[in-house]
Amino acid sequence: MTETDSAAIGRAYIEAVGGHDLETVDRLLTEGLAARFAGGTIGKQEWLAALERLLPALVRNDVREVFAHGDRACVVYDFVTDTPAGAVRCVELVSVRDGRITEIELIFDRLAFAPVNEALAARAAT
Repeated sequence: MTETDSAAIGRAYIEAVGGHDLETVDRLLTEGLAARFAGGTIGKQEWLAALERLLPALVRNDVREVFAHGDRACVVYDFVTDTPAGAVRCVELVSVRDGRITEIELIFDRLAFAPVNEALAARAAT
């Protein structure tokens, strides 16, 4: 795996999420995916379900930077929403093996993201 490969796969994954293309996201993730955020770890199906819950508020992802070293890539992007949060800066560290993502670590400011969750909850209540 080259750094170019891991960077391209990391970027493709973030762009697929931003494009609401969960079919492509599904293909980019291994069945044994370990996704870490907010102090916990979930698997592929739970990760896909979490992404699906966020899509109604997501306008797009704007990739800012991609760094790679071997089979690991770091994607810095703005999670652009139609909520009062606007764009929330996020970082995802991904590990790639055989062309697919095996691990994800999501880093973001929970306070900046709170209006997204509030807007989604309000929409679900109506």
